[in-house]
Amino acid sequence: MDKTSNPRLPIMVIIMLGIMTTFGPLTIDMYVPSLPNVQNAFDTTASQVQLTLSFAMIGLAVGQFIFGPLSDAYGRKKVALIIISLYVIASLIAVFTTSLSILLTLRFIQGLTGGGVIVIAKASIGDQHKGKALAKGLASLLVVNGIISIIAPLIGGYALTIANWKAIFLILTIISFAILLFAFFKMEETRSTHLSKLNFSAIFKNFGSLLKKPAFIIPMLLQGLTYVMLFSFSSAAPFITQKIYDMTPQQFSILFAINGIGLIIVSQLTATLVEYINRYLLLILLTLIQIAGVILICFTLIFHLPLWVLVIAFFLNVCPVTGIGPLSFTLAMESRTGGSGNASSLLGLFQFILGGIMSPLVGLKGEYSVMPYIIILIITTIFIVLLEISLKSFTFKNSSN
Repeated sequence: MDKTSNPRLPIMVIIMLGIMTTFGPLTIDMYVPSLPNVQNAFDTTASQVQLTLSFAMIGLAVGQFIFGPLSDAYGRKKVALIIISLYVIASLIAVFTTSLSILLTLRFIQGLTGGGVIVIAKASIGDQHKGKALAKGLASLLVVNGIISIIAPLIGGYALTIANWKAIFLILTIISFAILLFAFFKMEETRSTHLSKLNFSAIFKNFGSLLKKPAFIIPMLLQGLTYVMLFSFSSAAPFITQKIYDMTPQQFSILFAINGIGLIIVSQLTATLVEYINRYLLLILLTLIQIAGVILICFTLIFHLPLWVLVIAFFLNVCPVTGIGPLSFTLAMESRTGGSGNASSLLGLFQFILGGIMSPLVGLKGEYSVMPYIIILIITTIFIVLLEISLKSFTFKNSSN
């Protein structure tokens, strides 16, 4: 019987693959509450410590690009076991490191291997399911992913109340080692009979053709820029809330988790509303909410309004990301002429690299200065509005031809 016709996967395998897709939030979200703590430990600037986020984000981007084709060529399980082992080792070394440069290297390795694990988990589902069964399988992974995305910052915040930032890497070591054991005993090899030849030159050639198409580039830029809102929040909010508004790391982790819940709600609402509302109109509505959040953040930080106003502002600014992002992703994917794998990789690559570049910029003037963050938000908003106008004009022009 063909594996792709199999309608169900064992629940433990779904949980394992779901947890594998959460290496992103585990690597980023669990760590975010500790940024001020890490800064104090290394006696460095906010911008330098925010590089530990940037390196992880860039690693996540590169890892998803590299390890997808590698697992196609050498098998999902074999590659997964190797890179999860590297993640375990990197996390364990981070517990004992006293050098910021070494920590940056380890964060890149965590991102690189974590990104690989994410793409392999999704590919494993794709190997065994097609059509509606694939959609249901991926939806199951997203449920596990959403739960972990909420729990991860809470665990990170709680760890900081009883220990220092190194406790987070100890927790990551334990979690990733448990996933390694689970993968070794429970993960099936789904590519043993369909191995493909590794051909990165063909991938780059396909990238070049995609980047010549405005119908792909505009949504790609739009998706990347809306995620700048999320990534700049992850970099700036720990310092704004803990240094300026005197929140504890645990209180900040609750704020982060609330936004995580909002991100899940908006993604589900978008999936429902897209059946009834024109996608471009939905894109505009979500963007207006995000712009309202930007305006409220700017006024709150400039005039030092109460914390509850800032919490609302962050929520309005961050949560539309999981609506605007998928809508832009869908529009970009519809414009492709080749396979979906390369287009998806390029979208993910650009998204995380852009986030990685922007993250340290919010701390350029120090942990007590909010102006770099405000400037990034305003510039990003202007570009998002211009891109949506361009997207609408380009679509209207094509439909009239």
